[in-house]
Amino acid sequence: MSHRVCGSSPAVGGLALDRHPLPETLAEAERLAASIERAVSRETCGGVRNLRVEVSDHGILLTGRCNSFYTKQKAQHAAMGLSGTEELTNGIEVI
Repeated sequence: MSHRVCGSSPAVGGLALDRHPLPETLAEAERLAASIERAVSRETCGGVRNLRVEVSDHGILLTGRCNSFYTKQKAQHAAMGLSGTEELTNGIEVI
């Protein structure tokens, strides 16, 4: 039997993360986007389909689709834990 561990990151769950400003280079932005994608996927147990994270000098944009507002909120919480900015737009659609 295979067990899937979801939401087990103590850093995100406890918000004991080092906050980082928005990245200045494309490579840093890509690393941050990948980190946020992993955190969102982990915290929502893969509940956001077609997840996309865009990082720009204006902030962070989450897009995708999920089945509940709870999952959308969990995705936002996970992203905020890593983003280091208040400029986060949650464009995930609940369908």
